Amino acid sequence: MNNIHGHCLCNTVEIIIKEYGNFVYACHCDGCRRQNSGAVLSVDPGSGENVEFTRGKDKITVYHDDGIERGFCSVCGSNLFWHNPQDDHYCMNAELFDDIIKNAEFGLELFYDRKPAYYSFAGERKKLDCNFEEITG
Repeated sequence: MNNIHGHCLCNTVEIIIKEYGNFVYACHCDGCRRQNSGAVLSVDPGSGENVEFTRGKDKITVYHDDGIERGFCSVCGSNLFWHNPQDDHYCMNAELFDDIIKNAEFGLELFYDRKPAYYSFAGERKKLDCNFEEITG
């Protein structure tokens, strides 16, 4: 897909991913769970060259955490992105992008070894631990 539009809850911030498929993954790391009361379902558009903030960029609040930036809408509080400025890599809240999630392929769970026992997703998919090594069995 090309030029995939996404927006926060209040529609103040609009984002375009220039090119992406329908791949969605879950992150169970401590930061994502603390931020969202559970796993974050994300898309991985990669480089900032593939991401364009078309509206509301001045309404994005960025929290800096160990060299990582986490972006939020300052109006409604929506979780927008995780960004590593060192390599200009973005991961974004999948639920911002209706065209991706309507046919999403949920194929990966990251930091699976950090996932608490009280929740699980149905179905099978690839699972990686905090060292990005595959968990089998």
